[in-house]
This record gives sequence, C-alpha cells and structure tokens, in this order.
Amino acid sequence: MQYQVLSPDGELKDIISHFWVGTWNPEYQSPNSSYYIIANSLTEITFAFESDAPRSKLLFSVVQGHTNTPNQFPVNGFYHLIGVSIYSYAIPNLFNISASELNNQFISLNTFLGSEGAILTEKVALATSTKERISVITRFFKSLIEKHWYKDKLITNAIQEIKKCNGNTKISKLASDFCISQKQFERRFKEFSGFNPKMYSRIIRFESIIRKSNSQSVLEEAAYTNGYYDQAHFIHDFKAFTGFNPSDFYKLGS
Repeated sequence: MQYQVLSPDGELKDIISHFWVGTWNPEYQSPNSSYYIIANSLTEITFAFESDAPRSKLLFSVVQGHTNTPNQFPVNGFYHLIGVSIYSYAIPNLFNISASELNNQFISLNTFLGSEGAILTEKVALATSTKERISVITRFFKSLIEKHWYKDKLITNAIQEIKKCNGNTKISKLASDFCISQKQFERRFKEFSGFNPKMYSRIIRFESIIRKSNSQSVLEEAAYTNGYYDQAHFIHDFKAFTGFNPSDFYKLGS
C-alpha cells in the first residue's frame, strides 16, 4: 500500500490533524472488503473509491469515531481511500454534539450530517484528483468554522499537553495545574476528547509508539522509552488497541 500524509492549511491546523491517502495495487491483491481500525484518538471522515483513477467511482463515505478498541466492518471493495483526521476537541464546536457520542462509531457520512453530508459526498465524487478532493473537504470545514467556532481553551490546552508529553502525564497534576477540580476536569475532558483522561493518555502513548516504529524490534524499544515498565503491560495494551500481538500486527503489512 502507498500511504501519504498531507498537512492542512493554517486556518484548519487547530481542527484537522492531517489528511491522508491510501492506495492499494490491484495487481497484488483483491479489493479490500473489510475496513479495519485500531485505537485512535482522532475522528476520521473517509471517502473510498474503486481506484485512484481520475473518474473512479466513489463507493462510500463514512465517519469513524475515535476509539479505544479495534474493529472490522464489511464494506464495498475498494483500492483507494482519502481521509481527514479531526481532533476530537473540535467535534462539539463543529457538529454541536459531545465528542463522546462518536466513541467507537462507524456510520455513513450522510447519516451523520444529513443533507450536508450528501452534498459533500457528491462534490468529492465529482472531483477528479486527490488535490481537488482535498480542496473540496477543506472548503467544507472552513464553512463550518464560519458558522460556529468556540472551543474550551482550558480543556484544549490539557489535551494538547497530553499529546505533547506522548501520554506520559499525571492527570491529577494536570487538573491541579489548570485550577479545576478533578471531577469537573474529567467531565469536561470527556466531552471534548471522547474519553476519560486516563484512557486518552493511554491511546496517545500507544499512537506515539506506533508512529516511531516500522518493525517489531523498533516497536518494543520505543515502548520502553515511552513509559512502559515491562513487556507484559505493553503487550496487553497493544492487543487491546490493535487486536493483534506485535509480531502478527507487522505481518499485516508484508
């Protein structure tokens, strides 16, 4: 698979983590008929195509909520994906719902956004290149900002601090630093992240390790330098977040 990560423009950098594009070669495999996910601190909107050809048919568009569990969903066979990864704290502002309402969700974009989703899907389907499709999605998110944009600065800063520390943060100290009670901190944190602070920190730590690792040996080394005290705890989290042990996980890409 060819995988590409693209940065959003400056106006969207506090809302969108990144755009991503995945393409599979039809000469080497059958169409992907399952959509596989692992633990993810971000919410993603994904558009699936038959191929990366300019006039390729758009097969489906989905919203994948942030999740702490792996899963697989049956879908129409695809070879090409374009996705946008959204910070969870932006969900309440953009879509007027608590981030926790999207936990572990996998729903069609049209179901989630109604007529707005149908219009966005049609525009992406009519675009003829990855660049044009991302431009369509960018314009959509800019229009949402113009309608309503307010963020809980305190909780946003807390979320960003956890990400900055790769999940290795004492939650009680974080609440104290922001001069807020533990109970109120956890309630507001869950609304804007989708998780309680402890679970969110675990997922961020897991993601930071995955990003640094392209093999099992590198993965285990990264785990020890990112706060895991022993291999047993690391393997436990890895299985919980991916559904595989490390050796089987890396076989998926071979």
